[in-house]
Parts: sequence; structure tokens; C-alpha cells
Amino acid sequence: MKFELSHKKIRIRVAGLVIEDNKILLIAHKKRNEIYWLLPGGGVEYQESLDEALKREFLEELGLSVNVEDIALIADSIEPNGKRHIINIVFWCKLLNQSIRLGNDKILYDFSFKNINELTDIVMYPPLNEYIIQLLQNKNERIYKGSLWIP
Repeated sequence: MKFELSHKKIRIRVAGLVIEDNKILLIAHKKRNEIYWLLPGGGVEYQESLDEALKREFLEELGLSVNVEDIALIADSIEPNGKRHIINIVFWCKLLNQSIRLGNDKILYDFSFKNINELTDIVMYPPLNEYIIQLLQNKNERIYKGSLWIP
């Protein structure tokens, strides 16, 4: 979903934190020969609720059905030149099925369940690594972070 603010737009992206056997589910994207990791999720469409969007994205990206639970984290990604502003809303999620398959979108590269100690060494967009570690150490915590943008 994008909101019009004169000529600027705000994109809302939902993502899910799935923990299985003390590992977190991540999905890899590949753009211009660069591989980076994200929490599964994507953009919210007009007249789509946040949880509906997240369920759709899990199905499209990984063939998974999820139960969307509480909000874990909200973070802005504001490009310094002002071209993009993304609001990232991250929810705790539970898997309802276990048969994972990578979706058909060309940008999708891989998926993996990563140990908490692996999170510090991978490239994530937005750079939520340390906040995810913090959430995994205290699941009752809720985090809001201002702009996180890697130039």
C-alpha cells in the first residue's frame, strides 16, 4: 500500500518472525548479483489488512500458511535522497504447515532457518539483525526503530 503525500509515497511492508527449533526463517533475494536476506513478507495492497497481506506473502514466497500473531517490531526505512520511505511492520508468526518451497518470483534466491549467532554475519535489508536478536532474547519486548537505511 502506498499513501500519496503530494508527490511522495510511503510503502507499507509486513514481515513475519518464524522461530522453529530456536532458528529464524529468512528468505534470500538476489539483485544485480548481490544476495541479501529478509524476513519473509512484502508490500500491503490497497484494501488488504496487514495480516491478510502477510499470509499472502508467505504463500507466494514460500508456499507456507501462517498464523499471524502480535507485532514485534516497527521500523522506518527512509532513503537519504528522499526517493523511498518504507514502513516495516514485523509480526510474530506460527507455521501451520511445514512444506516449504521457494516461490516463482525471479528475485527469490533461497531460504534458510538461521541460528541466532548467524544473524550478525549476514546482510539483511532493512538491517534488522540486532533488533531480531534482541527480540529473540526477550519475546515480550516490542521495538520501534526510526529510520534504518543502508546507503
